[in-house]
Amino acid sequence: MEWLMGIVIVVMVAGLVATLIIGQSKSNKDTDPRYTQNTGKKWLRLGGIYVLGIVAVVIIVMALND
Repeated sequence: MEWLMGIVIVVMVAGLVATLIIGQSKSNKDTDPRYTQNTGKKWLRLGGIYVLGIVAVVIIVMALND
């Protein structure tokens, strides 16, 4: 069961990294010039969602190990 939770954490971290890479890509910025306006709050919320998801998985893994 632990290996399954480990896979979930790896997938979530990979999703966060991929989201950041895609969001910062040059083609994304060139397509829509408004894309870079007011992105700070959006990135903070999105990052928070990923962090909360990872923390939730860690808590579940810890609870299942007891």
